[in-house]
Amino acid sequence: MAEEKQLNIYQKLQKCRYELSQKNIKKSGLNKFSNYKYYELEDILPPIIDVCYKNGLTTVFDYTNENAFLYVFDSENPDIKIPFHTPVEVATLKGCSNIQNIGGTQTFCQRYLYKMAFEIAESDTIDGGEVDLEKEQQKQDEKQGKQYINKAAVEIIKALILQTNADEKAFLEWVNADKVEHIRNKDLNLVMKKLREKQAEQQKAKENLIPDEIDF
Repeated sequence: MAEEKQLNIYQKLQKCRYELSQKNIKKSGLNKFSNYKYYELEDILPPIIDVCYKNGLTTVFDYTNENAFLYVFDSENPDIKIPFHTPVEVATLKGCSNIQNIGGTQTFCQRYLYKMAFEIAESDTIDGGEVDLEKEQQKQDEKQGKQYINKAAVEIIKALILQTNADEKAFLEWVNADKVEHIRNKDLNLVMKKLREKQAEQQKAKENLIPDEIDF
């Protein structure tokens, strides 16, 4: 009986890649904003561990402040390894502690490096169609437009109302706000235009005034 030829680390890795490509790995991650699914670490790690165990490979993940590393070792020859790495930057998520931010970044890097090492492909296009970027931008603009103007805009508008002797009550009724602080971003351009026009009209009227008597 012929002795089975021992595979080198690259052949073992390629065999693992092939076996993974034949598995129907389900995506459990969902990006609700853009409406597409993606692989979570827990989706890909069990099948990777399975094929590595069967083919004599071991993976080790390492992490520093600047880089994340995934080493694929030949279990039968531990001195032989294939390294994969990626630069990292700790994400700062609202409402999370530093350790949670670090943990989330490490998980993301692990997922990315395992996909890289075992060539687990994900389409760059969204499942079920591409994202309508124009529509998403429109949603963001509408959300921003409903928010109140900032403090700097409030101070400018108040100063213009005072300078032009505008009827503040009538002005606020016109813009549908109970006070200047509650003017919305979507109305800011129109408000500023009207106040600037009134300011310009008053300035022009002053320049056209003819004095009754002129002293020479």
